[in-house]
Amino acid sequence: MEFIANLMDAELDPVEWACVRENEGWHVLGCADHFFSPSKTYPHVWVTLAAMALATTKVKLTTSFANNLFRSPVEFAQASLQMQRISRGRFEAGLGAGWEKAEAIGADIDYPEPAVRAERFIEAAKIVRQFFDTGACRFEGKHYDIDVPRLGPIPAEGAPPLVCSLGGPRTIRNIAPIADRVEVKLISNITRDGAVNLPAMAGVPESHLHDLVKQIRDVNPTVPLSVFILCSAGDDERSKGVESLLGDSFLGGFYGAPGKVAASMVRLAEAGIDRIEVSPFTETSFAALAKELF
Repeated sequence: MEFIANLMDAELDPVEWACVRENEGWHVLGCADHFFSPSKTYPHVWVTLAAMALATTKVKLTTSFANNLFRSPVEFAQASLQMQRISRGRFEAGLGAGWEKAEAIGADIDYPEPAVRAERFIEAAKIVRQFFDTGACRFEGKHYDIDVPRLGPIPAEGAPPLVCSLGGPRTIRNIAPIADRVEVKLISNITRDGAVNLPAMAGVPESHLHDLVKQIRDVNPTVPLSVFILCSAGDDERSKGVESLLGDSFLGGFYGAPGKVAASMVRLAEAGIDRIEVSPFTETSFAALAKELF
């Protein structure tokens, strides 16, 4: 099983952070694609990943996940092809629909209803797939009208794998067949209204994971599967507070003592998951979990 360490804090030096994580043994380094939240600011996804690529030698790199509300799929494809060249074939292009309402509105970006976000995401994934396969794209859809005769070039290592974060029947049905990897988003219903409803996470059963995996396998039996995990490992007040809030629920297993959190992650292999995106509330969780996982 592989593990992604996801950078989510603009206050941290991405070069130093990437070197530490690579030395700890993490298999993939990701960078979240957000502007801000009430509690912190985020690093710019492409600038940060480029710095990480030049600072590391072995670890893979990925967008976790590029927000389809923020930019054109043409820009996403162009940046992804360039990242593949800069990293010498170590990049994976993660794309998501976008979900956080406050930052979109705060940045004067259109925030459509969930059905429209899904439609746009489906069209964007098809556009990126064309670019990765051919270096060009002609596409006429409800939300995008693309006519780009050349983009790239395609790196010698080939286009990066297209990784899509999926959690609903419609996006699974339309995107999973064309993705090179699918990240199962367990909390898609909880973020549907544009913010994380933390207490509602206690009501997400383990059966939901298996249901999503089945939906994906029905349309793409062989695609590799990842899962996004919000977590917090340690005996600090934040970790213990969320652990207490979620109790003995399925997602509650990802909060608390590092050994407990690591064991909960490893057990996800039983559902066919071979990669976990680790997105902790506390920065110290990375080092604590690395001691348990590697």
